[in-house]
Amino acid sequence: MLKDRGGIKWTSLMLPEHVKALREFDWDITKIERPVLDEQQLEEMNETICAAMEFNNSIKIEYYKSGRIETINGHIHYINVHNNQVRLVTKSGEISRINFEDITEVTIDE
Repeated sequence: MLKDRGGIKWTSLMLPEHVKALREFDWDITKIERPVLDEQQLEEMNETICAAMEFNNSIKIEYYKSGRIETINGHIHYINVHNNQVRLVTKSGEISRINFEDITEVTIDE
């Protein structure tokens, strides 16, 4: 029985420059615009962040970065109002800084 390998059989015929260009093209096509949040969504995110800080709950933050929506889980360590950043300690112990304007969604992680 003949087994088709799909697109894999053609990659050996492509130059590395072509493969790189195709990956960049795919990256550019799948980029999204920065989401615009309304006042109600911002208020809900604020309440969730305050509750997570009060009860030391783990949260999941979705944020916009370079045309993509990234996700990070952890505990809120500090909110820097002057720089408009949230400092989050991940489960691996890393400290991540996320700008307020990049945050698209905040949920309490179960």
